[in-house]
Amino acid sequence: MPPTVRAEDLPAQIDPATLATTAYPDPIADVGRGLIRKLSCLVECPKEVSPFLAHAIRTWISPHGLKGTIIDARAETGERTPLSSTGLVGNMRMAVAKVASGPVANTVLLLPHLDLLAGSSGLIGEARELIALLVENPDLLWVGFRDPAVPLPRLLEQLPLNRVRVGGVPLQRLRHLVTQREARKFGGEIDLGRLHRVTSGLNVLQLRKYLAALDREDLPAGSAPAFTEFRRLTLSHGLPIPDETFNHIGGYASAKQKLREELLDVFDLADNAATESQRDRLDRLAPRGVLLVGPSGVGKRLMARALANAMNGVFIETTGAELKSRYLGGSEENLRLLFARARAAAPAVLLFKELDAFAARPTRGAAEPSLFLQLLQEMDSLPAGERVIPVATAPSANSLDAAIVQPSRFELVVELRPPSQGDVSAIVEKMATPLGITFSTESLARTTKLIEFNQTAGPPFNCARLSALCRSLARLRARMGSVDPITVPEVERIWAGL
Repeated sequence: MPPTVRAEDLPAQIDPATLATTAYPDPIADVGRGLIRKLSCLVECPKEVSPFLAHAIRTWISPHGLKGTIIDARAETGERTPLSSTGLVGNMRMAVAKVASGPVANTVLLLPHLDLLAGSSGLIGEARELIALLVENPDLLWVGFRDPAVPLPRLLEQLPLNRVRVGGVPLQRLRHLVTQREARKFGGEIDLGRLHRVTSGLNVLQLRKYLAALDREDLPAGSAPAFTEFRRLTLSHGLPIPDETFNHIGGYASAKQKLREELLDVFDLADNAATESQRDRLDRLAPRGVLLVGPSGVGKRLMARALANAMNGVFIETTGAELKSRYLGGSEENLRLLFARARAAAPAVLLFKELDAFAARPTRGAAEPSLFLQLLQEMDSLPAGERVIPVATAPSANSLDAAIVQPSRFELVVELRPPSQGDVSAIVEKMATPLGITFSTESLARTTKLIEFNQTAGPPFNCARLSALCRSLARLRARMGSVDPITVPEVERIWAGL
């Protein structure tokens, strides 16, 4: 049975002031323990979460003899510094200068808007002076916050010796962030594993907003409609779930079976695990990346879209050319932002088309070695509990650097070859039905013979060729105004023109 929690066992209400502490106790403790050891910290988190985290960190360090001062945009109250006439960046510079001019022991500056130092036109004078103050006062303790979508000056990124990333709400914290009233929308009990499957990329504020916005009847007979509606709400960022499913793919039974058994079934087992330790173990067993290998035109992209649909996840795709930037460090930053976008929309499939363009074997000469190393770093830092699956396509696994095809990276290799004789009938049927045409038994047999005869001649006569054949035949029948089955002469005439 899946792990469920009764509605009455959940909190009646949740204090907004404690959201960060409730959702992220471990990252907050990591920052606090680092400050006790005199290590400044850079926290990567969604922008809207940074003020809540700043207050939670200040509360955590207070019993340990450290005094936190928050530099934000609000008026001076209590331990806040008033906003200067030069804005937040100037305010941060003035606060750092004031603290640095006196004894810095037991003082921690909390900077929720440190990412304001980044600008499209370069660093302004106030920002340069602030960085200089932080560099020249290594004993000054500070905690800076940056949104994953906003790059920081490289010098500033290298200053703190402690780094903490905060993103989606961990599964074990969900039971403290769903109210009794909200749980009743899913029935008398709520399956937290299933809920986490569609919220693993949401930060705590997004989670609370979507739960509050769920408009369903109390105690429905089944929870499926509520989960469907909740997933629809989480897709408001504009990344839809693909319509294609594995049933839309003719043939390739072994490839589909491998994806189901090695990936999707493991996800289902993790969601239905009886204990937290079993769930964590299964999450870590699931492949972190999928490599689809084969020649062009065999349906690798369609297979990736079907995988996203099976995960109830969004689909994001890119190429090495799209990631490349003319600015120093721009390509790596584009890749980092792409992963951040996928994590925020999880569950998600992130497709890298033609991965060998920047992750080829060293002997072949990698076009973008820095981009390749950034990809390794991003994959290695993906939490096991977040359903973000990088999928890559390549001609073969041997064409890629060995570092990319190993556990925790693209470890699940699925080969897609040109369709076999047994697959042609199934593929043609899947392609022809939406086009409004049918093949006679004789024409289907002739198509299979043509595929078999031309497998080694010229361009590969693969799924793309079959699609072109079906579309040309559909146009022919549309001009003729006929709905009769396709004949052998028609197949041969269209095939000769492809």
